[in-house]
Amino acid sequence: MNKLFLVGAILFSVPSLAQQSYGLKVGGQTTGITKVEMGDNQNQYGFYIGGFYTIPLKDDFSFQPELMYSFQSFNNVNISFIEYIKQGESINPTEPRFDFKYKTHLIKLPLLLKYQPNKVYVEAGPELAYLLSVHGKYSDKLNEFPSENGKLDDIKHFQAAIAVGGGYKLNDKLEAGLRLSWGLTKFSEYSYIKNFNVGIGISYNLK
Repeated sequence: MNKLFLVGAILFSVPSLAQQSYGLKVGGQTTGITKVEMGDNQNQYGFYIGGFYTIPLKDDFSFQPELMYSFQSFNNVNISFIEYIKQGESINPTEPRFDFKYKTHLIKLPLLLKYQPNKVYVEAGPELAYLLSVHGKYSDKLNEFPSENGKLDDIKHFQAAIAVGGGYKLNDKLEAGLRLSWGLTKFSEYSYIKNFNVGIGISYNLK
């Protein structure tokens, strides 16, 4: 985690450049599972808040690192006992089925190349993240097994994704944007879960 914050500190301390800018970002988002190997995906909602630093390059391009806190939640539901234990598909409708619900807290570091020839812009780049904690809730639809609810420890803290997005400059201070991030890493070595995330929000330019 210290390495992630060190990278963020270096990027945000880049020497002054012409027309450099920085500001705040906030928005809402929805998160799901990229490939559901067991059960069904059920998107849930969250939010993000943080800051950005824009470094102008050439020909309407700029480099924009960001540092964000992100709350994300999603559900993996209707998983059968056989699917979970044997990692295979089950078609038995009477078999006990389970729901897994996840709430995650992350620090994210998107490193974006931004192209903005006019009021409309597009952006793309890698997104690094440190998974602060994951809260999981497990429940049996037929109430044959006890429910469990608590913090998950067996997780991979460092996450990576590819982010693409675009938006519109409303005025000299405000921009509205939409972004999709596609997860490249799993929660743990034993999990198939990778996430996709769609966020919409606004940016406020402080300088």
